[in-house]
Amino acid sequence: MWTGKPWVLPELVGRSILIIAVAVIVGWLEASFSNVTGVKLPIMSLPMWTGLVLFLAWVISLMHLVVLRVSNTYILRNDGLEVRTGVFESKAFVVAPSGFSDLEVIRSISARIVNSGDIVIRTQGERNIVMQRVRDAMNVADRIREVMSRPIVRIEGQNAPVENK
Repeated sequence: MWTGKPWVLPELVGRSILIIAVAVIVGWLEASFSNVTGVKLPIMSLPMWTGLVLFLAWVISLMHLVVLRVSNTYILRNDGLEVRTGVFESKAFVVAPSGFSDLEVIRSISARIVNSGDIVIRTQGERNIVMQRVRDAMNVADRIREVMSRPIVRIEGQNAPVENK
């Protein structure tokens, strides 16, 4: 019915804009005070070192987002929800409608602006499964509720429901 991964694009854009703003401010400060300090650095000039440090900070900050995107997959089927996590050690959690207890959608102000959010699913085994950075979280939550609240009753002689793909 639905397959998704964490939506990291808004956070990637936000972090990029933040690094660019810091680079502009630091560049302006370096230009304003360069004749006062007279700092000589080996190999490269001070603006080049600053640019390198800010670029490395940007790359390191994005690595978390890439790992999050690669390591999580959410699959909603007619008979339950499967959450796959992990890169080196893979785990898969399947929540059947009979084990479903509660669903909560968490959306910050910035998440509401970009139409995303986290979905927390509580099971009867008192386990919390968190689906992070889900795009269109309210619509996905409605789909999950629809699947999880549907009673599973099979009448003898009828086939099991077929998944839509």
